Amino acid sequence: MTDNRVNRNDDHSVEGLNILMFLKKVGASFPGFRKRRWLTLTAASCCLLLCAACGILSPDATAVPPRIALITPAGTGELAEAIRLGAEAAAKESGAELMTVEAYPSDGNVYTPSIPDSVGSQIQAKQANTGRGTLSRSVREQAQVKAAASALKQGASALLVDPLSEKALSDIIQEAQTTNSDGTIVPVIVLNDEFPVKGITSFISMDNVEAGRQAGQAMAELLEGKGHVALLGPDPLNSGLIQREQGVMETLVQYPNIQVEPKSICNTRDGCWQTAKQLLDQQEVDGFITLQEPASLGAADELNRRNSADKVRIVGFGSEQQQLEQLQEGVFDHLIVQNGYSAGYLGLNQAVARLNNQQVQARVLLETKLVSTDNMFWMDNQKLLFPFVQ
Repeated sequence: MTDNRVNRNDDHSVEGLNILMFLKKVGASFPGFRKRRWLTLTAASCCLLLCAACGILSPDATAVPPRIALITPAGTGELAEAIRLGAEAAAKESGAELMTVEAYPSDGNVYTPSIPDSVGSQIQAKQANTGRGTLSRSVREQAQVKAAASALKQGASALLVDPLSEKALSDIIQEAQTTNSDGTIVPVIVLNDEFPVKGITSFISMDNVEAGRQAGQAMAELLEGKGHVALLGPDPLNSGLIQREQGVMETLVQYPNIQVEPKSICNTRDGCWQTAKQLLDQQEVDGFITLQEPASLGAADELNRRNSADKVRIVGFGSEQQQLEQLQEGVFDHLIVQNGYSAGYLGLNQAVARLNNQQVQARVLLETKLVSTDNMFWMDNQKLLFPFVQ
């Protein structure tokens, strides 16, 4: 690179000398011209030489890589890590710059997640002197919106968001649409959930209805077509979890000897543990279908307490480390697992495509797999379950 730059400087120096020689010849041929215009021509030649020098000394302008921010809820465990790894891999391939922002509430406290949860984990605020208990969802929503706003102020040209709620996502989109003074809108790519919110560039998520069907079919086979099944899950406002429940019911309705109890609502591991305990105390339960991670872990806690893991079946959603450990131990019979790595990878590629004015898919569905002790160590499941292992 240095030699080429020197050669180019030499070439332009020769060109400058040629200009001066030409001017001298002109002056010699026309003395009057020499007397009256010499200073003007000399100044012009200097300008030409300076322009040539500037062209040589200034390197060609390089395109600034797009800055893409990944906004994840605080404490979302292995799924968030898999998403980040996928986004990082895509950023390296495309030459983009990835900013990872974890949305911790910023009120001066130290926040630690008690339960990893990709949908809505419990987060506790610990002060130096006294604890203040569990944070409300509204505080976590505000933290995620602030994290997105901060990323935009730092120059993020696109956002990848794993939203806590429809409300948080709506506020983030509003931030993205009002940030740029030049009239451009920052693309927002949504990971892991689908919400009926306008302004979303693309959804990257599992097919929740199909995943629910997988869970229902797995439970029907475990119970050999008869028994009592209880559903555990969070509040009914999350559209993705509503679709999972829909898929479960579509399958189990085909088995007349399976009775499905109305879904029990619980949002945290401790809450779902208490719910599972009450259900087992009050009625017959042959199997739990748990629609997200805290429900899975809470039900497993109660079965371990009762030493009933071999009597009551559990089909759950998620691939957190504790879930995989308990799958190996036989507490869980099956886990429905999504590909977080692919979510991050495809999400970043979608953002880059939109920034380059290329076609973007409005909805990208990720494959889900039914994992058990029989297949969790199959080669094609290793990267799905353990994407952080190199």
